[in-house]
Amino acid sequence: MRQRILQLRKRIKEEKPLIHCITNPISIHDCANVILAVGARPIMAEHPAEVADITASAGALMLNLGNITDARIESMKRSMRTAMENKIPVLLDLVGVACSDLRLDLARELLSIGHPAVLKGNMSELFAVSGLPSHAIGIDAGAQDALTAENMETVSEVLRAFSRNNQAIVLATGKQDFVTDGERVVLVQNGSAALSGITGTGCMVGALTAAYLPASVALAFAGTPAALLAAITMGISGEHAASGSRGPGSFQAALLDEVFCMTDSQLQNQAQIRRIG
Repeated sequence: MRQRILQLRKRIKEEKPLIHCITNPISIHDCANVILAVGARPIMAEHPAEVADITASAGALMLNLGNITDARIESMKRSMRTAMENKIPVLLDLVGVACSDLRLDLARELLSIGHPAVLKGNMSELFAVSGLPSHAIGIDAGAQDALTAENMETVSEVLRAFSRNNQAIVLATGKQDFVTDGERVVLVQNGSAALSGITGTGCMVGALTAAYLPASVALAFAGTPAALLAAITMGISGEHAASGSRGPGSFQAALLDEVFCMTDSQLQNQAQIRRIG
């Protein structure tokens, strides 16, 4: 898996794929910049009249359900259809589906249109879309839904089944990130508490995953290495940025620099990943 991750990094820098993001305005700037930092090219078009054309020309599509509007809902549906028709990989970020029926219904409608390559959310969001009780606090996961040693086996089986049912890689973000393809489960244990001190870091993980999807398709890797690479990159970058920053402002700037400056050696030697199934 580590070798595949390095191949993805190399490929994206060589090919510079276009990544179409329909995301919330709170994190749009950060998502665009983190995509640029790893070598891809972002386009953040969201007008319903143009999104089909934009998606058709892209290497991957990122749909983020944060800060929903009527126009963004229509654009997401149109882009999802275009991506499915053109076999363009999709990252669907389930932001807020555990606290809003509007977002939950939209997520289910998008899933009825086609299968994303990667479904991303925190544990509360993934439980909600799975039809299970969840305990979200706004867009944040509730403490009752956190992944623990005691519930690891149960949660793993739930998310494996969710992955299989939706034919998608599932990326659950949190203090440790959880990735499954429906069979294998890998935990990413890198990260820093400072990542939760600024807005948009979860959205940035989604953007990074989407950025790596075109290379994953080209190399026939499916979506697991892309999700792992995104989670590891953000986790290690957060650790480094936190060690040299004075507060959230300097941390935010340092985080983007760390993503840009990440080396293959750092990824190989500092990634804390554990296979549990």
